[in-house]
Amino acid sequence: MFSTIIMSFFGITITAIITGRWLPPVVYIIFVILFFMVIEIRLTCSHCPFYAEKTFRLHCLSNVIAPKIWRFHPEPMNKFEKIGSISGFTFLGLFPLLLEIYGVLYMISNNYEMTLLILFSVITLITITLILVFFLIFLILYCPRCPNFSCPFNKVPKKLVDEYLIRNPVLQNAWVRNGYKIGKD
Repeated sequence: MFSTIIMSFFGITITAIITGRWLPPVVYIIFVILFFMVIEIRLTCSHCPFYAEKTFRLHCLSNVIAPKIWRFHPEPMNKFEKIGSISGFTFLGLFPLLLEIYGVLYMISNNYEMTLLILFSVITLITITLILVFFLIFLILYCPRCPNFSCPFNKVPKKLVDEYLIRNPVLQNAWVRNGYKIGKD
């Protein structure tokens, strides 16, 4: 995950050097820090059973460095939280991609040397590949094993969710209070 963010930051920094516009890399790094250390933790992670553990930091499959600064929310994520989580990850992937494509187009329109254009185009293709690999790994390896069942990316079958909730009364009560029906599709 961090290699994707580093490569994205590298690509948008090169775009900033080429275009002279430094606000995008600053916005991106601030967003990454806020998203992974504050926003995602509240929207998504605070609903996960791992968040209920009595530790200062998360003990999770995908986020082991974030501090637990919010209270535990045993209820399922609401619509706003799901939209916020999806929007955050979409921005995380699209922002650097669009900026790097802008950088390539800027170089073409300003007649940059072909070698530099090809080099930057390769960097952009690497960024695109890393972003795709990140999301594939995330969705294929992490999401199916995550106990945060209300996350919009979670694909654990309902039968397993029901079994998990039956064994965890705190979560079961919070989910049932919010309209979840155990055993019904």
